[in-house]
Amino acid sequence: MDEFEHNKQLVAERKKLNEQKRKLNDKQRLEYNITKKIKTTMIGALATFEDFFGDLWGIDKNLDELSEAEMKCLEDWNEARKEILNNGNVQIRAAQDEISEYDTEWNRYKIDFIVKKDGQR
Repeated sequence: MDEFEHNKQLVAERKKLNEQKRKLNDKQRLEYNITKKIKTTMIGALATFEDFFGDLWGIDKNLDELSEAEMKCLEDWNEARKEILNNGNVQIRAAQDEISEYDTEWNRYKIDFIVKKDGQR
């Protein structure tokens, strides 16, 4: 094999490795972004619920200042919050498993320029 063919083969192998690495990075990027969006949705929903109903469990009070009813509501809220977060984490893992079943490719930011001839709108 002459030097040209050898270099051509090296370039082809390098391109193949770069393509595999890019696809892996694209998949990891998608997985990261979807995970972040699901977490943001979960935490945002919990925060909204706390804003509307936090007074029921004395959200701005110290534990020793809570009434018996507020303490019961706080316990219920902590249990509901834990269940919501657990369910969200199950869905994140399910989404990650689903993504792993696909070949992914990020289309990147792309701009198409339209070339117009003189006088064309």
